[in-house]
Amino acid sequence: MSGSELVAEKISVTFATRRHDPGHRALTDVSLRVGKGEIVGLVGESGSGKSTLGRVIVGLQESYTGSVRFDGETLAHRRTIAQRRAIQMVFQDPYASLDPQMTVWQMLEELLVVHRIGGTREARRERCGELMRLVHMPAGLLDVRPAGMSGGQRQRVAIARALAVDPRLVVADEATSALDVSVQAGIINLFADLRDKIGLSILFISHNLAVVRSLCDRVAVICQGEIVEVAATQAIFDAPQHDYTRQLLAAAPDLP
Repeated sequence: MSGSELVAEKISVTFATRRHDPGHRALTDVSLRVGKGEIVGLVGESGSGKSTLGRVIVGLQESYTGSVRFDGETLAHRRTIAQRRAIQMVFQDPYASLDPQMTVWQMLEELLVVHRIGGTREARRERCGELMRLVHMPAGLLDVRPAGMSGGQRQRVAIARALAVDPRLVVADEATSALDVSVQAGIINLFADLRDKIGLSILFISHNLAVVRSLCDRVAVICQGEIVEVAATQAIFDAPQHDYTRQLLAAAPDLP
């Protein structure tokens, strides 16, 4: 695995509620870049379009205008298997994103079989053990179902599942917001470790400005479906240029 550059240009998304309705414009001409091995934060209030942009980048939102390029290749609105493998998503709620009827081993092996990774069953088991170690989890939990794990452990498994197909970029959509504050720090450190160890590129979507400040290299601020400011993290927090960014920072409780 190694990081790659993503460039989204002039992305617009409109959701029509009924026939002949002009619909709701969720994104308007949004452009964003995530460099190789870079962690970019995407912040904004609820309904600002953060998750919609993440879904466009991953390929879950196929209806949009504009373009998404990955290492110079323009990605189709309906992605190929290889393109889907290259960009993976970690969802907000680990309690909902994991199948409660399957063990960790079954969930991870299923992906490896579908994508023809690992060869023999023994090789797949070894690969799953490597994935568990990569997310700082004991391989002994491979035979445990989600109900037998804490929230932080479940989210680590969700991250391991995203990494199973060797992505070069991960979109983390509010990946710490469903966790206790004491657990969030471990997940933040894990994302930083994955960037440092394997060069993974990460788009980190969050409303938690303290988490973004501690993790991200750059920050993009989105308001009502438009990017209003992009800058290095320290610059955003020390000298915000846009009124909305200043309002967002002022509204953040207990921001260090």
